[in-house]
Amino acid sequence: QWGPHPQGPQGRQQQHSSGGSGGSGGYQQPGDNQQRQQTGDVRQRQQPGDNQQRQQTGNVWQRQQPGDNQQRQQTGDVRQRQQPGDFQQRQQTGDVRQRQQPGGVQQRQQPGDYQQRQQTGDYRQRQQQGDNRQSQQQGANRQPQQQSRAQAGGIPLNLPTGNIVRGSIGKPGQVAVNYLNINMDKMPSVAYHYDVKITPERPKKFYRQAFEQFRMNQLGGALIAYDGKASCYTVDRLKTDVQNTEVTVTDMHGRTINYNVEIKETGDAEIDLNTLRSYMTDRIFDKPMRAMQCLEVVLATPCHNKAVRAGRSFFKMSEPGQRRELDDGYEALVGLYQAFMLGDKPFLNVDISHKSFPIAMPIMEYLERYVVKSKISQSTNLDYSRRTIDSFIKGIHIVYTPPKVFGAAARAYKVNGLSREAADRQVFELDGKKLTIAEYYRSRNYKLMFPQLPCLHVGPVAKNIYVPIELCSVESGQALNRKDGATQVANMIKFAATSTNERKSKIMHLLDFFKHNLDPTISRFGISIDKDFIVVHTRTLNPPQLEYRDRRLASPRNGSWRMDQLKFLEPKPKNHKWAILHCEGSGRSLHYNQVYAFGRQMHDQSKNVNVGLEEKPDIRQFKDERQLGDIFADLKRQGCDLAIVIIPNMGASYDIIKQKAELQHGILTQCIKQFTVERKLNPQTIGNILLKVNSKLNGINHKLKEDTRFTYPKNAMFLGADVTHPSPDQREIPSVVGVAASHDANGAAYNMQYRLQRSALEEIEDMESIVLEHLSVYLKFRGNYPEHIIYYRDGVSDGQFPKIKNEELKAIYRACVKLSITPKMCCVIVVKRHHTRFFPNGEPSQYNKYNNVDPGTVVDRTIVHPNETQFFMVSHQSIQGTAKPTRYNVIMNTGKIDINVLQQMTYNLCYMFPRCNRAVSYPAPAYLAHLAAARGRVYLTGTKEFADPKREYEKRKIVPEFLKNNPMYFV
Repeated sequence: QWGPHPQGPQGRQQQHSSGGSGGSGGYQQPGDNQQRQQTGDVRQRQQPGDNQQRQQTGNVWQRQQPGDNQQRQQTGDVRQRQQPGDFQQRQQTGDVRQRQQPGGVQQRQQPGDYQQRQQTGDYRQRQQQGDNRQSQQQGANRQPQQQSRAQAGGIPLNLPTGNIVRGSIGKPGQVAVNYLNINMDKMPSVAYHYDVKITPERPKKFYRQAFEQFRMNQLGGALIAYDGKASCYTVDRLKTDVQNTEVTVTDMHGRTINYNVEIKETGDAEIDLNTLRSYMTDRIFDKPMRAMQCLEVVLATPCHNKAVRAGRSFFKMSEPGQRRELDDGYEALVGLYQAFMLGDKPFLNVDISHKSFPIAMPIMEYLERYVVKSKISQSTNLDYSRRTIDSFIKGIHIVYTPPKVFGAAARAYKVNGLSREAADRQVFELDGKKLTIAEYYRSRNYKLMFPQLPCLHVGPVAKNIYVPIELCSVESGQALNRKDGATQVANMIKFAATSTNERKSKIMHLLDFFKHNLDPTISRFGISIDKDFIVVHTRTLNPPQLEYRDRRLASPRNGSWRMDQLKFLEPKPKNHKWAILHCEGSGRSLHYNQVYAFGRQMHDQSKNVNVGLEEKPDIRQFKDERQLGDIFADLKRQGCDLAIVIIPNMGASYDIIKQKAELQHGILTQCIKQFTVERKLNPQTIGNILLKVNSKLNGINHKLKEDTRFTYPKNAMFLGADVTHPSPDQREIPSVVGVAASHDANGAAYNMQYRLQRSALEEIEDMESIVLEHLSVYLKFRGNYPEHIIYYRDGVSDGQFPKIKNEELKAIYRACVKLSITPKMCCVIVVKRHHTRFFPNGEPSQYNKYNNVDPGTVVDRTIVHPNETQFFMVSHQSIQGTAKPTRYNVIMNTGKIDINVLQQMTYNLCYMFPRCNRAVSYPAPAYLAHLAAARGRVYLTGTKEFADPKREYEKRKIVPEFLKNNPMYFV
């Protein structure tokens, strides 16, 4: 992306290793938002798209050459780059040091860089003679004078005044990102948008073929990008008064379908493509959505002809002999994801997606391989396997091939399920006569081989069309909107979890397969995409130190730490009364000695970490769910603090145990699988259980050591929220809201609220009452209300940000008004559903198996929108596969928390998740909210029909006294 380095590859390597790029003091990519200090001098770019940060005091330098990173010489003149976008060469003169904040690291910079001094909070930048200076009065926000460019014929630019400050702390570095530069030099200024209407409306799957015929025959082969539904885009105006609108499509089985295709200009047909060149400088904060939509459709054109589309990904069918089977009749396909992204300039984000597709094969083969697991004969009975078969075939498309004697073409149907009866008993009416399916085929000279098997009920439900299983096969290339089973998910993860190097080669292979730059439509729009990923500047933040009992510290390395000889920070002093419950009878039950040994190990290890458990647990057996409820009631009467329930391999499930314990009896439980007790009982497992047990018993595992480098918000309540939705094929189930809020000084102790609301609703309806509950808990524990509310909101798509701002944040504000308090609010949206990935140089090693970036890596330049406070951060060490950075969008910050403080605080909170001694991929408040929502989902298990969500919630309220006494029960 950068072009050749003047000193060859070694020069670039040397430049990288000496830390002269990225972070504070490093130059930035053209058009980047520079990080400014609180006071002092600032360099200002005249690059269009740069958001200039105004300082309270000090001088402002203005860049003369658009987009270029200047080279400072002793005389202060400006060198012009030979190659746009190239890295600058540093002069050999003038060694520079950059001091960081107290406790920071001194960094040597590339020779010739400017000096930055920090003296008692002052930030000076020395400049050699010969530069133009502009002084700004303290607190003034004057528009800088326009300065003519260094070159002859340059046009002075009137720059916007953006105010986005970027982070500056951390160790600078570079990393490749899966974004491709889009060359738009030859792109016209205007494109045209047309509405497409195709009748009849069904079947929709041949719309593309129909439009393609219409384009070739009626529009003279004009180059058009069609979205497959109701829009198309072109650079040339089309004639819309086409006389003959009829086209004929032939499907793969030889059937013909007639369609009428009409196109007409939309009300506002002209799309201003120039907005993609100017959005960085315009004062308009709306993104150029129409131009983006247009180019997304254009860039998808070459993919439709070669692959199956699902969402924004295009899946290539597996090649012969290379199928990746996932069991249960599914295979994994790899697809190219592509999306238009706005950073300092537009980029194409490319990535791989994985999805399970039903394997195209005869239904008989599916039954033999995955259901009966043997050859089907005349005596095979499928009655006991109906549920398994139904879950696979319901909703999929099959191809029914009539017997040759029928002389009819094959045709595709959607399956509703199995018929009630077998083919030799399923009756239907023909010409007023009743006959079975088998008799009907016999009457047409075809004898069914397996009349004892049920038929498939296909087509419109009311029509009762039945076809024999033996004449049907699964249609190929079906992207299904259904939840994958546990086996599929496990197999998919094994297949999809690859190193960054392997992931990149898969992406490059697919780009080579689709060949975007050879597509005539893309060429007609005057755009092309680069062949390799762009490179961006990173900063790696220092991990926090973690404080345990007696002020002893743990120092994380690579995102994890050990608790060797360390005790929990604040266990509760009393010895807790506890019990162990195990199941007898169902399948293989545990021996009493095994349960006793488990209890002994738990007690011995609990002493090491300072968790108070009585020496002998109350060990009890239960036969079934009903008896389990009786035992819970009895333990509650006896004042038992904790029941450890061993979940049997067969019988009472986790969900039922939690429902009984928390909704009916109000007793604290910790579940563990029988398999774990039998096979995996080692000190590490017990240690992990104790992390949870201590938190549930209101202990605090650890806290962050105080960091004097930053002023963090004092008296702050951390709030996390998440909404989980049912899968698309289960929309009758309500969505579950989970909210967690801290109630201690360290952001380590949390309480939760959950609610049910109508399915697929993104914003939280009941936010006001939820926040009132959290604030009352905060007051109870802290004796005052918070001065800051720092809200991490998970599970929101980009289009929903305004709704969160207008509805949820206003609800939080209303709750505060009711209590007559005015805390400062910072709202950060936590986005995990994106396809941005970081690809460092080098190869996987034993310490970094998948070649990921280090935990603490931040990118907040180049690939973030110039007018938004946004950053990407990888806070965890990925256990398998390529690490997914979390994207953080700051949509409100009334407390004006400095961006460096916000980024470090966000990173620190990833070390505060109580269930493991590892940094997690996003902050603890949001992670705990996810657990709260997951617990709400557990309370719905076993219910088939749902009334109004509010009524359903009233039926499932957590025992109030239990919620009050054990606020962290849900970890």
